[in-house]
Amino acid sequence: MASTRFLDPASIPLKRQSGGNIWATLLPIIQGAIIVGALAVVGLFFLPVLQTENRHKEELAKLQVKISDAQDQQRELLLETELMKNDSAYVEHIARDRLNMGRPGETILRFDPYPTVAPGSRNAAPAPTDDSSN
Repeated sequence: MASTRFLDPASIPLKRQSGGNIWATLLPIIQGAIIVGALAVVGLFFLPVLQTENRHKEELAKLQVKISDAQDQQRELLLETELMKNDSAYVEHIARDRLNMGRPGETILRFDPYPTVAPGSRNAAPAPTDDSSN
């Protein structure tokens, strides 16, 4: 008898056991997808604004570095100006080193810096050979 009940079409339910409608299940999913899509569209509208803001922040950081460098240079120039006004030894040092000046009666010897060659460079000039043996 158990087999007859198994094949009986009256024992097969025609509705889902949950008792719900398919639209009642899909409606919250569709609403959620619409909300997520709307948020994505709004986000795409604000993306260029955020990128512009990031570029402005980077530019501001670069300008602040330039400002600090200029302030350092200004401090150095002010210090050098004060030394030039008040320190005669500093003025003499500058005159001798930068302007190649000397006191009366002094002879100034100036040596050109030795040319540097990168290590491992094969384009260096060959060493002079002794031709007196010929």
